[in-house]
Amino acid sequence: MTEGIRAYREKTFSLTKESMPMTDQRDGQSGQDPVLSPTIYGKRLYHPLLFVVSAPSGAGKTSLCKEIARKASWIHYSVSYTTRSPRPGEQNGIDYRFVSTGQFREMENNNLFIESAEVYGNFYGTSLQTIHESFDKGLDVLVDIDIQGARKIRQRGIDNISIYILPPSYAVLRERLASRGQDSEETVRKRLERVRQEIYAYDEYDYLIFNVDFEQAVNDLQSIIVSEHLKRQRLSAFVKDYFIGNFSEETVRAHASSILPKETK
Repeated sequence: MTEGIRAYREKTFSLTKESMPMTDQRDGQSGQDPVLSPTIYGKRLYHPLLFVVSAPSGAGKTSLCKEIARKASWIHYSVSYTTRSPRPGEQNGIDYRFVSTGQFREMENNNLFIESAEVYGNFYGTSLQTIHESFDKGLDVLVDIDIQGARKIRQRGIDNISIYILPPSYAVLRERLASRGQDSEETVRKRLERVRQEIYAYDEYDYLIFNVDFEQAVNDLQSIIVSEHLKRQRLSAFVKDYFIGNFSEETVRAHASSILPKETK
């Protein structure tokens, strides 16, 4: 295990009951107001988790992740590094962080990625520093990576919740890829061939979402994220440290005396 990964795991498990700073800073995105992480007794209820989202090419994972990050202020969408050229309309630092192959290799050699993989002749990687910084701010991290990257994260024993996005059908996926107009016919053919292999990876993931209706898929993804935070094992320390005290004998007596009927003279 690399030092970077070890440091990441130590940071993950050290985030227990300390109060995390709240933030509602969005990356210049507009739309409805973001949903804030709930607090009780001045303590933030949610503590940072890593969510890994994968899907066959064209299934819509990037759009889903960006929409979730826009709607929920406690979630940070991690922008991947890549050596591929920008597509029309893509912006550096928003869609991807575009770097040269030499820069990417240097980052890889310095263990700056939590995972990296080669896809269609280009390299992609997820920044370890971005995860550290987001966790320091008390934010969940949402990464969309291919199945290679997700497997590497699992192999390294890094805690994460994994979600696989499935398209409605092969025909719909083919239409989506062809209608984007961003790739050559040969590239589309290669992507579709790869999809036929990757679709069977669904059984490696914790959750499955069918992206038939985009809004429903967004709601499904947000429901998964919220339900993970509400698991008993994640909240048991909070309940013991901050909640159970409200039911102590001393507290019960104090409240009982305040509601007893006053004696009449």
